[in-house]
Amino acid sequence: MFGCNWIDLVIIVLLAGVVAEGIRIGVLSQLFVIAGFFSVLFISGWFFPHVVRFDDLTLRTVINAALVLLSATYAAMRSFDLGQKIHWSFRQGKLQKNRGLETAETILGSLPGLAAGVMLVWLLGVMVGRLPFVGLSNSVNDARIMQELTRRMPPVPAVFAEFNGQINPNAQPYVFLQPRPQATFQYDPAAVQAAAGKATASVVRITSFSCGGVAAGSGFVVAPALVATNAHVVAGSRRPIIKYGGNSYEGVPIYFDAGLDLALLRVQGLTAAPLELAPRNVALDTTVAVLGYPGGNYRVAPGIIRDTRATAGASIYDQGNFGRGIYLVQGQVDPGSSGGPIVMQNGRVAGIVFSKSTDVPNVAYALTSVHIGDALRQAGTSHRRVGTGACMAE
Repeated sequence: MFGCNWIDLVIIVLLAGVVAEGIRIGVLSQLFVIAGFFSVLFISGWFFPHVVRFDDLTLRTVINAALVLLSATYAAMRSFDLGQKIHWSFRQGKLQKNRGLETAETILGSLPGLAAGVMLVWLLGVMVGRLPFVGLSNSVNDARIMQELTRRMPPVPAVFAEFNGQINPNAQPYVFLQPRPQATFQYDPAAVQAAAGKATASVVRITSFSCGGVAAGSGFVVAPALVATNAHVVAGSRRPIIKYGGNSYEGVPIYFDAGLDLALLRVQGLTAAPLELAPRNVALDTTVAVLGYPGGNYRVAPGIIRDTRATAGASIYDQGNFGRGIYLVQGQVDPGSSGGPIVMQNGRVAGIVFSKSTDVPNVAYALTSVHIGDALRQAGTSHRRVGTGACMAE
């Protein structure tokens, strides 16, 4: 299939094997295996991250993931044994007397197995996509099948969202500001489409093996071979990985400001065209496109700049008091959007997303382009690596 990677091929082979095995063992055994596997998977997915604790976050992440999968697999094996006993007892009774029913029972064994296989791929993809192995996690997030499942399936169950939160070390900070009340969300679709058309080719995905997990976020090219993102996306990381156009590049941090939550990365070999920054604050109620990689998948979301504030707040480490200019943007922002640009119809960047409201739905916060321009003038020509602070996790 066009655009598929090796993870897609693995998933296809896995699902084919599940269907074949379901036909072989029949529907009763399949139902027992599914019940045993997923019940223990959900229970252990909640239990182990709360019990198995290590100071080394990488070790804790890997061991928790392994224990969850091993526990679910063991439960599936035991459930299979029980299911087989009931299956053969049933076959020797009613099914032996009705060959048509026996054939139907065998064939139908593929259906629950296929459904369970799809669900398993979806849940494991969520977990593996955040394990501290950048190459593997990028491949999982890039898989066409995983992207379709993420788009079509409902939100990940709370247990696995919680497990994922234990893995991702650099969750976005939150700001508590009440936005200007708006009864409706009316944006200009043509402006969003125009903005995305001008800026999509300059937006990148950022992942890094840091602080015992994979920190994921977004960024955009702000100057030749230079990417802007949030400081909390790369905090504690020496080697951020920039994913663009199917290629991976190493980012060298040349600017890191924990107070503004802003970072610049030098990316050798990255040829994407830079975006132009708005030289001053933009008018309220301007329609923008919110661009980024929430959940590892590229998304264009509409947004409207509802308010602009000069605020003073703590750094990404919840320390100090730092002044900054921000926009309150009405629009959807999810984990992974951090560091993405908000772009106007003319293709200029109005700001960079750094957080969202915890108490007002669909309200995001963006650092204004003025701050990005200041950082660019201060360090835009530098090639000297700078530190990226401490981890934001424990």
